[in-house]
Amino acid sequence: MTDHEHDHDHDDDHDHDHDHPSVLLRLHGTLMVVAWLFFNSLGNTVARYFKTTWTTRRYFGVPVWNFYHRIYMMASWILTCAAIVCIFVDVQGFEAHAHSIVGLATFALVFIQPILGLMRPSQQPAQSAIRILHTLLGHAAYILAVTNMFLGIGLEPAHISSVMYGLLAGAVGIHVLAHVAFNVLEYLTRRKGGELDVNKDASFSRWRKTTLMVQMIALYAFTIANVVFVWRG
Repeated sequence: MTDHEHDHDHDDDHDHDHDHPSVLLRLHGTLMVVAWLFFNSLGNTVARYFKTTWTTRRYFGVPVWNFYHRIYMMASWILTCAAIVCIFVDVQGFEAHAHSIVGLATFALVFIQPILGLMRPSQQPAQSAIRILHTLLGHAAYILAVTNMFLGIGLEPAHISSVMYGLLAGAVGIHVLAHVAFNVLEYLTRRKGGELDVNKDASFSRWRKTTLMVQMIALYAFTIANVVFVWRG
């Protein structure tokens, strides 16, 4: 084989390598999908709708809803941080484009969320302000993260099938439908009336638990499907 042919084959191999996303790039996508489509969505749900459920039980000294919220959100936080590390190692720096900029904005919000969640100022107005800020930033982070996933699908280096647009939309749809269902249950609870007993679950708690289980199963299925397309391209 001549030197020219050898160089040509080497260039072909090099081009072939660039035709496929790196393992780190795929890990980045996988970790983000699991973090936001599954864990963050569930963490948001239990914090928003389950404060009057499992009222007679506590895990490690905290209400059950708070325990699950912390577990889900910490998983989301850890996976997001790991995904950021993967992509920075893969690209060896920062490349300014829509996906990377939105990603950094999302990461900034994610990073401060645990700090806000653990802050317990002595004054009630300050507690309320921090709680509202924590909630608003949490929703903003979810919206940015999901938006960035749609942006990521269209990136040429990712080589992801356009089918994933539909799968991602399906996962977001499950998230939205779950919120609609829980709000309906909240409306029915208020309509039923009656004084709230702190030692007893609020009305329709069984329906809330069932809806949560359906949401969890559906999100799990869509998360797995999205991960498959991250790796198959």
